[in-house]
Amino acid sequence: MATRNVKKSPGAAGKPAGALALFGLLRRNAGLRRLVVSVLLMEVGQWATWVAVPLFVIERHGLGLDVGLTTGLMAVPNILLGIAAGNIVDRSNPRNVLVVSAVFSGAMVALFPLTTALWQVQILAVLVGIGYMFVVPAALALRPQVMDAGSEMSGNGLVVTAQRMARFIGPAVAGPAIALVGLSWVFVLEGAMALIATLFFARISSHVPVERAPKNRAAGIAAALRPANWAGELVGDVRSVAGFLRSSPRLGALTITVLTYYLAFGAGTILLAAHSLKDFSDMPGMLGYMFGALGVGGIVGATLAPMLSRYPSGVVYVLASVLEGVAWLVLPWTDSAIVAVLLMLIAGALESSATVIFFTQVQHLLPAEYTGRYYATVLSVGDAFQLGGRSLGGLLTPAIGVPWAAAAIFAVFALPAVVLAAPLVREGPRPSPTTEHVQEKPKPSHQ
Repeated sequence: MATRNVKKSPGAAGKPAGALALFGLLRRNAGLRRLVVSVLLMEVGQWATWVAVPLFVIERHGLGLDVGLTTGLMAVPNILLGIAAGNIVDRSNPRNVLVVSAVFSGAMVALFPLTTALWQVQILAVLVGIGYMFVVPAALALRPQVMDAGSEMSGNGLVVTAQRMARFIGPAVAGPAIALVGLSWVFVLEGAMALIATLFFARISSHVPVERAPKNRAAGIAAALRPANWAGELVGDVRSVAGFLRSSPRLGALTITVLTYYLAFGAGTILLAAHSLKDFSDMPGMLGYMFGALGVGGIVGATLAPMLSRYPSGVVYVLASVLEGVAWLVLPWTDSAIVAVLLMLIAGALESSATVIFFTQVQHLLPAEYTGRYYATVLSVGDAFQLGGRSLGGLLTPAIGVPWAAAAIFAVFALPAVVLAAPLVREGPRPSPTTEHVQEKPKPSHQ
């Protein structure tokens, strides 16, 4: 088994970090800084594209079923092939996977303005989705290699902050960009941001988590890429991930609650639309304000989450899940726009705080060489759950009314965390984050 080098951050363990400490960590840790900046750039471009694609289809080909279908095609590769992508991430260097996928997705996005037929747009949407499905698992697999030992909570707080900032900045940038320079240039913008992100990815010092002999490693990657082996690889990867979930009740509980979060949030997006139309019909922008509040709350919660490290993480995780459900439950009972926006701000902060804890705990519980497969599985199943949540929300909300729909969403947010509270809050011995041996590495004199 290969040796994994782990740098220790002096004084990081056991000390809660505030927002200023997070920026200090970024300044000291060049690898983490490059990862955070590149993730921010990549996801800002991706969120801008999510806004631009439906507008592009409407502008070029008219409003109809094709608008939703074309946008949805970007998510299809991750739902169907996400686990295979995670397998490739685990068999290779995640940094190299990030570089290739960033360049590929950016190049495909930049081609949108050159299309002349809808089928060309749809093919590009699938290709862009294929590039996207590698980015997040590879970035998550790279995290343990750039975070100092003891700074996992702060490091994950920075990564989640970058992701939540991207959700807010991407759509906010897309609107003015479309108005000022035109819709086509939004796609060029993402292509440029992907290339800039690639420069940061390429400068991250990284190594393959599990050192294999070159012949074995090449055979492993070739096997992962060979279509004839995909079915067998898929079954094997699902079994390996399921095996870890069975062997670790806490990891299983974390996984179940994050998947039910996807389901609840998918239904919640429909609830927000229905609530804004029903109770705030005189404010056409109310839906955007509530989504914006979720984004701002996500940034605040992820930034401040490391300050919660002084408290038992499992208890904080359960409380955040329940209180987020309460925020959604109360939402339909207010006719005040300020209170509604404030509730969504709180919900976003609770969600991102719980996400930081989720990433930190999984990083400790899961062997590093299975990180890509685990997150690819969670993301692909999560996308399917979110799509199912939106479908259920669209079906149930008009049938049972907004208040009862909010009650159902509260139950999906809160009940799994309450039912699984025992393994979530139990503080046992912290498992090693990898099956490899850990040795000290002298800290370099400069980054």
